[in-house]
Amino acid sequence: MTFAVAAALVGAVIGAGMLVQEASLPAPPPVSLAAVRAATHLERHRLVDSTFSLGGSSVHGRCGQDWFGVGGRRRRGTVLRLDSGFVLLAVPPHTLVAQGGTSAQRAASPLVLMELGGCPHLLARRLETLAQERRGLTMRDGRLLFSLKGTRVALTLAPSTGVPLRISVVTRHVRGTGRIRFVRMTPRLRRRLSGGFLALSGRNPPLR
Repeated sequence: MTFAVAAALVGAVIGAGMLVQEASLPAPPPVSLAAVRAATHLERHRLVDSTFSLGGSSVHGRCGQDWFGVGGRRRRGTVLRLDSGFVLLAVPPHTLVAQGGTSAQRAASPLVLMELGGCPHLLARRLETLAQERRGLTMRDGRLLFSLKGTRVALTLAPSTGVPLRISVVTRHVRGTGRIRFVRMTPRLRRRLSGGFLALSGRNPPLR
């Protein structure tokens, strides 16, 4: 058997295998693709600027993903700062710190605040999980609907790019809506957002 014939046979076998794989694996539904696109935008931008309403008042804030020193170790976490002075730090698995702000903000569910603040890692992880499992996602009137730990979330997506633009959150006791906008993380913004907590580690880990 010549080399050319052998190569042709190998190519035919590989091609047939790929065809069988494509035939046996159904294409993901459009709603899953929309969730993946939205999650990609959220993961790509580590800082989100938000304006949302909660309890009848409008709040402006920023939420970002960063590395923090907790228990002598560097861990990835989320920090949300509101203009009222409220700060929320969440570093899995056990660190949750809330301080400042109004009594209503301190009494609100940290999960609801992070959702309305558009915290990118929180939303991206949930969307990626549901898209992979191909369940729990609904697309209606340009909004991506899903649930997260007892909250019902609706993300309004840009028609052409799938970029998340607005978010609404509904629970048994709370209903809130907000606008989110991606911001490029800079060293200055990072110090303003995470500086006080980064100091816990004794050094500032590099931006990634």
